[in-house]
Parts: sequence; C-alpha cells; structure tokens
Amino acid sequence: MQKVYGIITACALVLLSCQVAEASEGHGLPWGDFLLRMINAAIFVWIIWKMAGKKLKTFFVGRREEVVQEMDDLAVRKQEAEARLAEVERHIADVEAECAKLLEDGRAQAERMKAAILADAEQQAARIVEQAVRNAEQEGKAELEAIRVRMAETIVTELEKSLVERLDAETHQNLIDKSLTKVVLQ
Repeated sequence: MQKVYGIITACALVLLSCQVAEASEGHGLPWGDFLLRMINAAIFVWIIWKMAGKKLKTFFVGRREEVVQEMDDLAVRKQEAEARLAEVERHIADVEAECAKLLEDGRAQAERMKAAILADAEQQAARIVEQAVRNAEQEGKAELEAIRVRMAETIVTELEKSLVERLDAETHQNLIDKSLTKVVLQ
C-alpha cells in the first residue's frame, strides 16, 4: 500500500514539474514527451526504491519505533513524576502538620514557663514582703528601744535636776550615808 502511495506521489511531482515547465514555455503539453517523462520518473523512483527502499523502510519503521519507545518512556517518566509529586505533596503536608504540632508544643511550653516564672515571682514577692515586715519590726523595736533609752536618760537628767534643786548639800550627804548604812548592814 505504501508503494502505491509513493508511486502516486512521484507521478504527482512529475506532473507538477511538467506544468511548471509548460507555463514557462508558453505552449501546450506534448503528450509523447510527457509519457516519456512519466516513464523516466517511474524508472527513477523504482531504481531508488530497489536501491534504498529497504533502508528507507528501515529508517521510517525504526523512526516510528523510536517515537513509540520515546512516547512510552515519556509516559513512564510522567507516571514517575506524578508519583514523586504526590510523595512531595504528602511530605509537605506532613511537614506542615509537624510545624503546626511544634508550634502548638512551643506555645504550651511557653505557657508552662510563663506559669513557672509567675509562680516564682509570686514566691519571691512574698519573701520580700515577709523580709520587709521583719525588717520593719526590727527597726520598730530598735527605734522603740532607742526612744526608751532617750526617755530614761531624759527622766534621769530631769530627776537629778529636780533632786539637786530640792536637796541641799547637807541633806544630800545624809541620804548618801543612810543608803550606805543600809547596803552595808544587809
């Protein structure tokens, strides 16, 4: 069948070339000359077919097989690429899920750290307040003691002044002697 198509194609090319030649010469087609040219073209095509027909056939069949093989290879590559794409998409989904989990874990850990820091701060604040209360109490006691000492000193000083004003030197000597006799006798 392919031989017939080849011969028909060759004849059509010869006719076309004859028509071009006729148009350039300007007169009608001589049928005898046309028939000889057709026979010449057929013989030329037959010789080419006999000499290179198998090679041409092998070339075109081989080329067809190469194209078919290439198409099959491309289909296999496409399937492999689709499988890899699906795997990458799954991996991306897994990574996104893992990121979300890590983010949630980080938030939970941050909340725990926040709660621990707040609890520690509250304990430190309680200790500071307790220490401040103790310091205030100690300072209050020390201040009270200092006030008592000043008061006692003031009272003693005032009492001495008062006694010195009320007692004269002789009464004072009598009191001292009387105190000494009581101390020595007891």
